[in-house]
Amino acid sequence: MARIYSKNKQYNGISAGVNFVNGVGVTDDPYLVSWFIENGYTVEEIKEIKNYEDMTYKELTDYAKERGFNGIGYKKEQLIQALYDLDKKEDKIRKTEG
Repeated sequence: MARIYSKNKQYNGISAGVNFVNGVGVTDDPYLVSWFIENGYTVEEIKEIKNYEDMTYKELTDYAKERGFNGIGYKKEQLIQALYDLDKKEDKIRKTEG
């Protein structure tokens, strides 16, 4: 999912099939995301919030691997806490960069 920012912050309408309100639109279509980037729009990836407690151990370890660490060997509760800690760390980095 991505948030698209129009150069015109007052823009309300549809552009390339994406509805914009006050210059902001949202899409999960990778083709449209690349189109907007190529055409000079600012694009921000929207981080999907996961409910780790509802995930199976296998889903958690697979997701941890996608996030860059090996979760195998962790107990489920430890793995959940490690993922929450990683979320907090990434949010803190994003706030200092933005």
